[in-house]
Amino acid sequence: MSGYILCQLKRADMPYYIENISTNIYSMEELCYYFYHNIYLLDETILNEHLCDWLRKELGLEKLYKRLYKILEDGAGTSEFILTVFKEINYLTHNEFKKLNEQLNLLELQPAVLREKKKGDYLAENKMYVNAIRIYENALQKEDKEGLGEQFGGGIYHNMGCAYLHLFQFTDAAECFKKAYQLLHTKQVLQHYLLASYLENPAAFPAVCMEMGIDGRQEQELTDMLLEAGKDVQPVSSEQAEQILNRFIRDYHRSTGF
Repeated sequence: MSGYILCQLKRADMPYYIENISTNIYSMEELCYYFYHNIYLLDETILNEHLCDWLRKELGLEKLYKRLYKILEDGAGTSEFILTVFKEINYLTHNEFKKLNEQLNLLELQPAVLREKKKGDYLAENKMYVNAIRIYENALQKEDKEGLGEQFGGGIYHNMGCAYLHLFQFTDAAECFKKAYQLLHTKQVLQHYLLASYLENPAAFPAVCMEMGIDGRQEQELTDMLLEAGKDVQPVSSEQAEQILNRFIRDYHRSTGF
């Protein structure tokens, strides 16, 4: 696949709208690009009859429409659907197509809740925090059924807390971080909970520290760090909160892999 894609096929007058990333698709090349770079987002909300109908009506791809519709009717799976789309045009090299096929096979072997979490992580990394939170909530509903353990659930709560924090919904962020800490019991997650609590209500911060067993020295260290990052501005501004948050999140992901 080259770095520059020249649209060689028909462009649609009416785009295919992909809601979870708020994107309009106008051509087969754009559709393949989206598929290739967003594997974890590909599910029945995208790979459905509406896409088939759009391909036939807007791009005139009658034969592809029939092949994809049959895949849906037969329940052949998302991998078959995706690969059939790529076969329609020479978008990928042979090696790229082979690699994509391997990725899709591995994806199908993963538990549904793990795929759901990775979908949420992708959305959060691309600053689509509201959609990420919705996906994380769905994953948490599935988590107990998959038997992946408390650490996995704690990771979901933590990442959902990060999404809430980016939206400056500090109360929800603090609740998520507290649940994550109850499952993970790590220093990093505790710091994130204290950060969200401080941003929510600096005046109540000492009481939160007391509840969590934080001694006076640790409380002062954390408060000093927050104030230093905020250049002695209290309460912390939105821009300063973003800087603090990004540093905490980088440290967390580096140390845990979540």
